[in-house]
Amino acid sequence: MDLAKIVKICIVLGILIIGVPILIQFLPAPLSMERIIEGFKKSDLGVVEIQVVSPPTNEAIAQISFRVGDALVNIYQYDNEGTIARYAEMYKKDPGTAIVEAWGLAQSLGAAPSKNKPERVARRKMFLLVTQGEDKSLLEHIVKIFTTL
Repeated sequence: MDLAKIVKICIVLGILIIGVPILIQFLPAPLSMERIIEGFKKSDLGVVEIQVVSPPTNEAIAQISFRVGDALVNIYQYDNEGTIARYAEMYKKDPGTAIVEAWGLAQSLGAAPSKNKPERVARRKMFLLVTQGEDKSLLEHIVKIFTTL
């Protein structure tokens, strides 16, 4: 082997040995219930009544619930990809229902106004957020905070 190649390999290895620990410090911490709670506490929202739900519902392994203004927020943690996918799809509205609600078609045909509170759903890795409340902009803000954690 050529001496120049050996020197280049040593320089690259030295950079890797020094650079990898520095790069690891800049990587975000893994997502956990504690990190989610801290993220919401540090946000500009008034988070109150944080509680761990025991036993968790929706086949989750862990669940926390809290209020932000008039919105109720539930965060579920799953350990099974199939289960979280099923519940994420279950909470999403189908396109037809979304159009009917957005345009007020049911009420224009004489149906009674819906008593269901608007809800938003977001999934991040093995965590599922479901929030319900009257203020749609607040719900969107909650989802935005959750997705940026």
